[in-house]
Amino acid sequence: MQPATATTSIVARLTTAGELRLDLGSGLLSPRVVRVDGATAEIALVATGATLIGGDEVQVAITVGSGIQLVLRDIAGTVAYHGRGRKSFWHNSVQIEDDGILSWDAKPLVVSDGADVERSLVAHVATGGRLLLRDTVALGRTGELGGDLRCSTTVTYDDRPAIREDLHLDRPARGYPGVLGPHRVIDTLLAVGWQPQDLQPTDFVLARPGALARVLTEVAHESDLDQRWRSWSQELRGRP
Repeated sequence: MQPATATTSIVARLTTAGELRLDLGSGLLSPRVVRVDGATAEIALVATGATLIGGDEVQVAITVGSGIQLVLRDIAGTVAYHGRGRKSFWHNSVQIEDDGILSWDAKPLVVSDGADVERSLVAHVATGGRLLLRDTVALGRTGELGGDLRCSTTVTYDDRPAIREDLHLDRPARGYPGVLGPHRVIDTLLAVGWQPQDLQPTDFVLARPGALARVLTEVAHESDLDQRWRSWSQELRGRP
């Protein structure tokens, strides 16, 4: 299979008549409309082929207009396969306008032995906007140690920094003190634009309104973030 570079785009805005308009573009992922109800849309992301292979570059660009609530779901997890000496890239770009809402339930990214992945998220949330993101990474399939992974996250709220994080999870770095220890699954829940009520002592409170919850486990089903996701999602939907 030949590596590919392509952009998946989703733009959700209200027309001058107050109707929801969706402009969708397919790349290595294809957006499929599941439901539209007033100013709320639910969209599923479906892989159009085997992804990620060495040399692939996935780009996802999302714009949520003012007053829109966009629910985004991955249909299945993503496996980064042995890269045969080539890196794979995944770039997410998110723009949430004033009073827009994005809820993205991302399924796990599994980094197989021999994979070398660089992934980034850049999100700009305007005043009154809200972002809720679930992100799970598994280093290796069953019986594997997993490949190399570097994750960069930059989120602003009202044009001011909310969170900036760089995770370098190359195989040598994972064994350093205070990194992962015996764990190979990183499960993260990120909220920006409001302060969730269901906070735990281990959660991080952001510089702007928001919080980050993270669990390290040996297997994904041991994470307790499912309940937290439901709780934070209810708060998101119940916003004033």
